[in-house]
Amino acid sequence: MADEEEQVFDFGSKKKSKKTKKEKADKEDAGEKEEKGELVGQDGWEQGPLYTYDELLERLYRIIEAKNPSLGTKERYVLKPPQCVRVGSKKVAWVNFSEICAMMKRPVEHVVQFVLAEFGTEGSIAGAATTRAEGQGADGQLILKGRYLPKHCESLLRKYIKEYVTCEMCKSANTELKKDSSTRLTAVECTNCGASR
Repeated sequence: MADEEEQVFDFGSKKKSKKTKKEKADKEDAGEKEEKGELVGQDGWEQGPLYTYDELLERLYRIIEAKNPSLGTKERYVLKPPQCVRVGSKKVAWVNFSEICAMMKRPVEHVVQFVLAEFGTEGSIAGAATTRAEGQGADGQLILKGRYLPKHCESLLRKYIKEYVTCEMCKSANTELKKDSSTRLTAVECTNCGASR
């Protein structure tokens, strides 16, 4: 160990280096030019054309469309409005309920549970059990206890679509509802971007 040379560490100089007179003079010249309004550094610079906001916005949309075509065109999710008919004095029939469920690609039982929980009422699906089992929802009406207008059903439908149909990441309606058998929780999986929640 005595034979090894002692290692010398150089931590650099801690003092500030003094500026030379030439550097100070150059800095003062630059300061004078700025005061006069002259450009420093780039000679012969000319201002380009001025663009309006609309021109810049169109250019942005063209670039987005060229780089990512699926972002620019947004498909609109269109459903038929709910048709509600009074049944007696205390009940309402949601006539096109199973048709709306088929358009949303969601199981009727899941949507029924959501509607009954949100309205806080009792209800059932009217129609032959065989037609419901086969997936033909011609008779699939939802009978609700209480007086509900189509606007109530429509607002509830919007809430269901926001929670269980549209993807949070890409806002696409191209999603699937998957149920985990061990936890019995439902998850929405997007087929476009692969996100799940």
